[in-house]
Amino acid sequence: MGKSMRISDLITPASIAVRVHIDDKSDALRFAAIALGARSGVPPERIREALAAREALGSTGIGRGVAVPHVCLPGLDRPYAFFCSLAKPIGFDSIDGQRVDLVCAVINPATSQSGASESLTNLAAISRLLRDKDRASAMRKAVKAADIYDVIVKQAEKAGQPAS
Repeated sequence: MGKSMRISDLITPASIAVRVHIDDKSDALRFAAIALGARSGVPPERIREALAAREALGSTGIGRGVAVPHVCLPGLDRPYAFFCSLAKPIGFDSIDGQRVDLVCAVINPATSQSGASESLTNLAAISRLLRDKDRASAMRKAVKAADIYDVIVKQAEKAGQPAS
């Protein structure tokens, strides 16, 4: 792909779910895998297993109520992301011990060194967006996917990326 995708391309209104009722980390990974599978064409169980294996290495709960489960998978043509806000926070073994209510799952192509760099760039952009206190608060208050997408587009513009 040559350059990283805009965050507003990676997370679109169609890849956002709002105030989802999820019981635990395992359910969150399953829910995200189903959504990512529908968008990417990868079997959801393959995605779920890969995300669960990644979580076994260490939690992707990055703190402040945010988790960014992610994994690289062979055969993908590009990265895919799925964002959801949760109706109630869940345990996620986060680094700060806080429960999680914002989850952004990402599957990246397992590719060359440049692909790995792109994956890290995308994860860093998502982490910055979700760890921003004001933006995270706006996402937690959102009742529609379009509201969350507006926050994402504003972040892209702030970062100097063109809006989608």
